Amino acid sequence: MRQIILPFVLGAAFVAFAAEVDIHGSLNMDYASYFDSDFDPTNAANQDIDLSATAKLDENVSATVRTTTHSTYIGADSSVQASEVRHGLARSTAMGEEGRRNAFEFDGAEIRWSVTHSVDLIFGDMTYSAGAFNYYFWRDPARYAVITREESLRGIGGEFGNEKYGMGKIYFGASENAESTMGLFGTYAWPLLNHVDEHLVITPSIDWMFGTHIGRPNTYSLGVEVDYSKSLGLINYGTYAVWGMHPYKGKGVHSFLIEPSFNIALFNLGFTYFYAIVDEDYAVADQIFTDDQMLFAVEPSFDINKKFSMGVTYEYHDLDVNADKDEYSFLGMNFYVYPTMRTEVVFWFGYNFKDVVDTDFALGISGRADF
Repeated sequence: MRQIILPFVLGAAFVAFAAEVDIHGSLNMDYASYFDSDFDPTNAANQDIDLSATAKLDENVSATVRTTTHSTYIGADSSVQASEVRHGLARSTAMGEEGRRNAFEFDGAEIRWSVTHSVDLIFGDMTYSAGAFNYYFWRDPARYAVITREESLRGIGGEFGNEKYGMGKIYFGASENAESTMGLFGTYAWPLLNHVDEHLVITPSIDWMFGTHIGRPNTYSLGVEVDYSKSLGLINYGTYAVWGMHPYKGKGVHSFLIEPSFNIALFNLGFTYFYAIVDEDYAVADQIFTDDQMLFAVEPSFDINKKFSMGVTYEYHDLDVNADKDEYSFLGMNFYVYPTMRTEVVFWFGYNFKDVVDTDFALGISGRADF
C-alpha cells in the first residue's frame, strides 16, 4: 500500500475545497547509541510518521487520505525493511545511512458515511489489528501482536455501537498481501462493567483470509482481550489479558499475555508476561507474532510530578524455551517527560546480559506525539 506520493497530493488538492479539513497523525522517533564489548558506539536514529487529511463533505460524510514515512535499513536477506523506534541496533538505521530519510508515501484512503449516530459505513482501505502490547519495545502492532498483526483490506466495512452497549467492527475486502486473497475481520468490544470507578471490557476478534496464496502462513487468527480496571481512592489497579490462536502447518499456536498494573499515590508498578505454545517440530520465530516465545518484564516507577516520572526496568527474554543459550536479560532506567497531553519524551539507558544481542550497553532518547 505504501507505494507513491501522487495519490496523497491529488487527495490533498481535493480536500482543500471541502467545507472543513482536519489534519492529524502521529510522530514517533528516537536517537540511540549502542556500545559493543569494546565500548565502541554505533549511533542510530529512526522515525515512524503517519499523517492523514480528513475532509468533512457534510455532517455525515467524510473522505480521508493517509500517508506514512519510515526510516529503513538493509536486512540480513538484503531487503529494505522499516526500522523500529527504540528497539535495538539490529533493526535501527545508523546515522549517515541513506535510508534514514525517506519520502512520504500513500498509505490508504477511505470514504465514511455516518448513517446514524451509532452506525458508520466505510469504503476504501481499512487497517486493523488485535491483541496489541503495552510493553514499550513491542507497541507497534504492525510487527507485534497476540491475536493478529496489522493487516489492510480494500473493500467495505461497518463500525457500529456506542460506549454504553459496546463497539463493533466488520471489514471485508481484498487483502494487500496477495492479489488473489480476500479477507474478513470482525471484533466487538463488550463493556460488562462501565462504572466511574470500575471498568471491564471483553473484546473477541476474528481475522480470516480466503485464497490459494494468502501471503502469510496462517489462514485465520482468533482471540479474546480482557481489560479490567478499578479505583479505590488513591489506589488504582487493573489487568489487561489476551489469548490468541492461529494455525501453523495444521496445528494451533496459542499465545497468552497478561499485563497487570498497580498505582498508589506517586508509585506505579507494571508487569508484562507473554508465553506462546508452539509446535516444537518447526522454528519458533516462524510461528509467532513476536521476537520471543517467552517474555517477562517489570517496571516500578515514581511520579515526581505531573510532568516527570522515573522507573527501573528488568526484562527476561527467551527466544525458544527448548533451546539453550538463547535467553538474555536487560536492566535499565527510564526517565519520562510529559510536556503536554498526548506527548511523551523518554530518556533511557540499559545493559544487556549475555551475547545473543548485538550490543551490551545502550542509551538514547525517544519521543512520541499524537495530534
